Amino acid sequence: MKSQFIVSRTKPGTYNYMKFVSESEHHVILDRRKGDRRRIHQRATPERRHGERRRHDIMTDLQKSGWALVHHPPR
Repeated sequence: MKSQFIVSRTKPGTYNYMKFVSESEHHVILDRRKGDRRRIHQRATPERRHGERRRHDIMTDLQKSGWALVHHPPR
C-alpha cells in the first residue's frame, strides 16, 4: 500500500522537515486545495460520479496537526 503525507500550506517548516526525513515509499506534498471548487453547494449528478472519490476527510487532521497521512490501495 502506497502512503502519502499531505502537509498544510500554512506549515512550510513541517513540509521541509518531512521531505528531508521521508523514506522512498512515502511521498510528501503540500495541500494544493484552496477551497471547494463548486460554487453552488449541491451534489454532482448521479451520471457523473459513481461514489465519493475521497475515502477520508483530511481537513480535521490538517487543521489539528498541520499534516495528514493518506493510504492509497494498490490498483
